[in-house]
Amino acid sequence: MVCSILHLSGEAVIAAEDDAKAHWSKAQQAEEPVAEISEVERLKSMTPTYIGIGNCKVCHMPHFESWQTTKMSKAFELLKPGIRPEAKKQAGMDPNRNYTTDLECVQCHTTGFGKPGGFTSIADTPDMTDVQCETCHGPGSIYAEMMLKKRGTYTREDYMAIGGMIMPAADMNVCATQCHNQNSPFITSGFEFNFEDRKSSGTHRHDIKYIDMPFDW
Repeated sequence: MVCSILHLSGEAVIAAEDDAKAHWSKAQQAEEPVAEISEVERLKSMTPTYIGIGNCKVCHMPHFESWQTTKMSKAFELLKPGIRPEAKKQAGMDPNRNYTTDLECVQCHTTGFGKPGGFTSIADTPDMTDVQCETCHGPGSIYAEMMLKKRGTYTREDYMAIGGMIMPAADMNVCATQCHNQNSPFITSGFEFNFEDRKSSGTHRHDIKYIDMPFDW
């Protein structure tokens, strides 16, 4: 029997070792699982969008029914011709004009105007008219996903930090004066918004008993 012996130079041996190491490294990488992004990190990376009160009422029907009795649920109607003509005259507005396409008006008589998921026009986004939940609570897409999928245990702080939920109960004036201010034609000089006074005239406020409850699932 004749045996043939292959003699490799030092450079060839080193090259062969490097190839083997590279092959082994690739094999290890293929076997090691790729770290998955956590659910919380995924949610944090998203931008919340407006989803409309039709989605809110699925879980918050009592609040929706309360809202329906308020002026805010009919805010868009005020922009239509012939609605509250005397009030419009006093404000220097034309009571016969259609203000539903006036950009200065719709930003306060609709929800999420000019923002992702928010009102664009009565033809394209009829469900985003009026002053809905998200006007004060913020866009609810991430919050709703957290609630409906029930992944993990979320606290109120989680919903605020991750889901973008706003709890304006501490100072409702801050929320309300976004629109109830001197830019409104209905606001007279020296006007000061007082939420407690407005509650008696039809301004919405639902029961806030849930504010300190953890959202444990």
